[in-house]
Amino acid sequence: MKPLIFGYMRVPKDMPDEEARRREGEMDAYAQAEGLTLATIFHEFEAVQRSAFAELLLALQRTEARHVVVPSLRDLALTDRLQDALVLQIECEANAQVVSLDEL
Repeated sequence: MKPLIFGYMRVPKDMPDEEARRREGEMDAYAQAEGLTLATIFHEFEAVQRSAFAELLLALQRTEARHVVVPSLRDLALTDRLQDALVLQIECEANAQVVSLDEL
């Protein structure tokens, strides 16, 4: 069985469905190219909430998955400081690596 990877993305109310599907497809294509299985994508629908992020952390802690893919670090947060803090939280609490597709 291939190692697991989780996806995480924000889906603002004004994001067209086609854009959301395109971003999901890019995460799946990355997983396949890296020999990983995209287990699920956690979707955050509210700008100020982090409930899907909390679910992602729990899923990482319960499984052997050690990778997270995001379309952009802006999906985690808008500011660099908060992005860095959330990446560090994933690394420290779940021993997982975050890959941002816009940085490849």
